[in-house]
Amino acid sequence: MGTDLDDLFDDGDPFDDRLWQRTVDMVGALPRPGKGYIVCPLSWLARVRPLVRSADQLLVLQVLYRRCLVQRRKTVDLPNSELSELEIGRMTKHRTLLLLEEAGAVTIQRQNGRSPQVTLHWFP
Repeated sequence: MGTDLDDLFDDGDPFDDRLWQRTVDMVGALPRPGKGYIVCPLSWLARVRPLVRSADQLLVLQVLYRRCLVQRRKTVDLPNSELSELEIGRMTKHRTLLLLEEAGAVTIQRQNGRSPQVTLHWFP
């Protein structure tokens, strides 16, 4: 007496699905910030503070952290438009991302003509 349940796991382990893995990555993540707010834990701020050399670099980090919270992902794009609202130029963003990459805090996937995909390693 065969049922569809017999074939439930024939296609592989459901926990290998990338959506499931994304969920696992976000276990314990902070709630999404409200529109127009940037929030981060003090412990994270203390960890990144030695890396930054200016207030603008700190803002780049905070915008990156916020995008991760909002999208519930460790890998997000970081467009110039969001930073330009804070009067932060693309070269400041570029220098900050290089600094973070050298410190091992992020991995950057560059794409010609598009915003870079940034994976924030120091994220809950």
